[in-house]
Amino acid sequence: MGQDTNISAWVVVYETSDQRRSAEATLVLSALEIEHALTRSNDNWRLRVPASLAVAAAAELAAYDNERLAPPIGPRPIDELSTGWSGVIAYGVLLLLVATLARQGALDLDWFGSGRLDAGRVVAGEWWRAVTALTLHTDLSHLASNIIFGSFFGLYVGRYLGAGFGWAAILLGGTAGNVVNAWIQPASHLAIGASTSVFAALGLLSAFTWRRGYWHNTPWKVRIAPVTAAICLLAFTGTGAGTGSDNVDVMAHLTGFLAGFGLGIWLALSRLPRGEKPQQIVAILAAGLIAGAWVSAFSVAATFR
Repeated sequence: MGQDTNISAWVVVYETSDQRRSAEATLVLSALEIEHALTRSNDNWRLRVPASLAVAAAAELAAYDNERLAPPIGPRPIDELSTGWSGVIAYGVLLLLVATLARQGALDLDWFGSGRLDAGRVVAGEWWRAVTALTLHTDLSHLASNIIFGSFFGLYVGRYLGAGFGWAAILLGGTAGNVVNAWIQPASHLAIGASTSVFAALGLLSAFTWRRGYWHNTPWKVRIAPVTAAICLLAFTGTGAGTGSDNVDVMAHLTGFLAGFGLGIWLALSRLPRGEKPQQIVAILAAGLIAGAWVSAFSVAATFR
């Protein structure tokens, strides 16, 4: 730190009550070899320089402050609201339970006939089929693949959004995807399976991490990596093997992905409530939607039996 015999002719270029920042500002001027003096007045630290150097010193200190306050550039971790495992367990238990009940024809009910996605009936008003179809599967391999992939994507959705909001969003994305698919497909189109929700989870995860997540403060080519990866996964896993024997509802995968992607952007721009209580309430509402859909399905089936 330089001193001048005529210190009164110097001007203040930086003032702060934070001693650490005053020390940092002093280091900035020292590195630039700008003559300066640091003094304390009351609770503030004042940095003075000769009047002839005031403009240059103020500009350098302003640049330092701008750099210090600027958002960090580069990858950063995403805030996690839960471990994600409670939602994964609930998802797996639900699919296994419905698979068991449906295969056994529990309660002497036709689970497949009452709950499958029937495009014509959904368009006619049987909205619950868009929900119940997500819980039904043709065979063990169909069930296992949806549990595995759904658990993988859902684990991270649950971590970033919480088990309640995350899995409710996956359910809503799958339901919306099924509704749109029913409107697009011929009235005779039938479908079952959680894969619409699985791809909704993929879309949701990619959109959320794109807008709020790990690569948010990086160049755009890096920032869109989650979206690019998700589209590649959709193309690779969502279109089947490309053989005539495939029984893959490609349109359901696409509509589920797009519905989840839209929800992911909306949630990334929203402030999610903190704490267990809101998560629990939303989880109960999601479970209630599934239960209500099955009650509606069986009630209508009983009416026309």
